Amino acid sequence: MSKIIFVTNPSKQHTPILVHVLSKMLDGNVIWLSSILFNPPFFLRKWFFLQQRRSFLVSENQMIIPTQWWLREIILRLLFKGERRNFIRDRLHDSWVCHRVKKYQPYILIGSEKSCKDSFLAVKKYNGICILDLAQIHVNELDKIRNEHLFLKKEWGNDFLFENIKKIKLIEYDLADYILVISSKMKYSLLKAGISGNKIFSVTLGFNPQVFYKNPCRPIINNHRLQLIFVGNLSEAKGVSFLLKIMKRLLPFPVSLTLIGSNAHSFRSKTNLPNIAFTGILDQLTIANYLRNADVFVFPSFLDSWGMAVIEAMAAGLPVIASDGVGAATCIDEHSGFILPIEQDQWIKAILALYFNPSLRINMGLQASDKVASLTWENYQNDLKLCLNEVIS
Repeated sequence: MSKIIFVTNPSKQHTPILVHVLSKMLDGNVIWLSSILFNPPFFLRKWFFLQQRRSFLVSENQMIIPTQWWLREIILRLLFKGERRNFIRDRLHDSWVCHRVKKYQPYILIGSEKSCKDSFLAVKKYNGICILDLAQIHVNELDKIRNEHLFLKKEWGNDFLFENIKKIKLIEYDLADYILVISSKMKYSLLKAGISGNKIFSVTLGFNPQVFYKNPCRPIINNHRLQLIFVGNLSEAKGVSFLLKIMKRLLPFPVSLTLIGSNAHSFRSKTNLPNIAFTGILDQLTIANYLRNADVFVFPSFLDSWGMAVIEAMAAGLPVIASDGVGAATCIDEHSGFILPIEQDQWIKAILALYFNPSLRINMGLQASDKVASLTWENYQNDLKLCLNEVIS
């Protein structure tokens, strides 16, 4: 059997670091199969793609993408939207990877959820190892949340589409020899659904301490404008509409909110409040500077299996107000922030408490930074090595 290791993901996410770690610790050729390497701001800017590619931690001979990936993206973006587009992209990706699995027969295939069912089936035919890199809680729990908050059906797909996604995920859970999860929230949801704990490994995602670090010289200023900040994809599921309602109620107070992330155009038209600013998509260094100049990070997501932005904000020295649906909430305690249900009065009370008590806000920020200091990408690499050593042995 060939000692090739395939890592397959239709997009980017944390995959470059995963491939980098595998390359250092495994005796074999580690190949990253991706339909696109990132989500470009405009899919025809191929030069930007090449610039991004040079910044990855993996060499060019470790990456394989379809030759006409950009043409496929044009067609998908013209004909489909939202979760429907993602579903079709995942199916095309799985089919493309499956052909390469049959040809090269990798020893290990690490597949991203929703996009590796057929590839796993192909690996099973020659008794290779299948590892599922999971990004969300168990699909049954997703279904439950989706039916509790009906507006999420618009983002997560209608009933017919979601049922198809659910079937694929359930098959992937069953085919996987091992499952990588990024939070205790995810692990608990899998255990509750009856998946054996012996096949579940926790590998917590990290942050870059060279980029996200606290401002050591920031003074305590009384009665200045409290600057709230949110980073992430702007969507209903992330609680952005909830934040807009809160900011309307906070108009009498010197409190402002900056929203950083994609899909800003969908929410700009919903509000003309003077205390809200949209920046659109920014690079990591710029985001880190915004965080260091803000006061409080807010993240009222209805569901986030982890929430990288929460950890990055804490590393930058910000107290965090997060919903109890966020996996990274396990890193927040009463000394570093607030974990709250998505209820307006409680969030407003917490925000004003931090406004009227600057010393509390600063101390919480310092505690937050200390709390996540160990959750770097180096820690992720160490967790991943422990997991894979056990898998290989």
